[in-house]
Amino acid sequence: MKTKTTFFKENAVFLAFLFFFCWIFLLKNQFGNSDSWKDFTFYPDAPFWYFFKAAFIFWWISFIKNRINKSSKKQTSISKRYVLFFGIGLLTYLIIGNSFGLIISLIFDTYSRNFGSLYHIVYVNINSVIDFIIFGGFSLAYLYYKENVEYQKQVAAYEISKAKNEITQLKNQLNPHFLFNNLNSLDQLIEEDSERASVFLNRFSELYRYSLHSADKELVLLEEELFFAEGYFKLMEEKYRGYYQLQIDEALYSKDILVPPFCLQVLIENAITHNKGTLDKPIKIVITEANGIKVINTKLLYASKRKGNGVALANLSKQFEILTGTACKIRETEEEFEVTLPFITTTKPTV
Repeated sequence: MKTKTTFFKENAVFLAFLFFFCWIFLLKNQFGNSDSWKDFTFYPDAPFWYFFKAAFIFWWISFIKNRINKSSKKQTSISKRYVLFFGIGLLTYLIIGNSFGLIISLIFDTYSRNFGSLYHIVYVNINSVIDFIIFGGFSLAYLYYKENVEYQKQVAAYEISKAKNEITQLKNQLNPHFLFNNLNSLDQLIEEDSERASVFLNRFSELYRYSLHSADKELVLLEEELFFAEGYFKLMEEKYRGYYQLQIDEALYSKDILVPPFCLQVLIENAITHNKGTLDKPIKIVITEANGIKVINTKLLYASKRKGNGVALANLSKQFEILTGTACKIRETEEEFEVTLPFITTTKPTV
């Protein structure tokens, strides 16, 4: 009983369509058989009986489809499967209809009237075939639509799951990268200045606590990421005093925008790693908004190319490509290096 109730609830809209069609179909036939309003006679109960037949055809085809799909292990094309559903459905519908009619005729002693004439038998079965073609066709079209929608949902779910797995892998690469680079910086400071190393370690512990908090998040608020980026830059200032300058557009703090964790930190780190700032010519890093979140830094490259954040920057661009379908835009001139992060349309962070 529960299964039948669920079936009718799930397909209520389609059943309502069948009921409406039965009324229209019978009205059309009745008008066609009448020469004037005097000849026109419409029986209000007729569409209900016609609807019961249509609903049974729909249920019967659904039953056959589910049975064949469960029992068949062989993969066949959609068109072949639906032709099979229709063929078996039509054949069994005719058998059921004739068997039911025969039983009723024997019970009420009307066999000679219903089955005594070959013409009458052919006429009844042709009507049954036409009914099945009409309502069976509607039913198969609707079932195909439902199956296609379900398939699209599965594909979408698979793509989302795949994208999330890729993002997780990329984040897992960035987090150890952040830890490794800063432990190297701490090691250098310990040798140069133990007091500065202690301040560096305290700042680093606070930042790493944030990184652990954000590790399971796919997206964070831009405001949180800006505070983290500021904290990271202050950490770097303990090592490079006055060699680098950071300027953040204040309007960004009030923007309701989401970004992947560490995205701005990666770009700041990239600017520091690849450019040799000095007190006379500090490297200026600017974070602003212009068709996305734009991070620009002046250039003063080292004489020899340094190993650095190439992998981290590539991973970051891949994250945005997965999340938005658009990779980060990178522009480089003799004086500047610019990265624009595309906006993400999600309305709230994913925890």
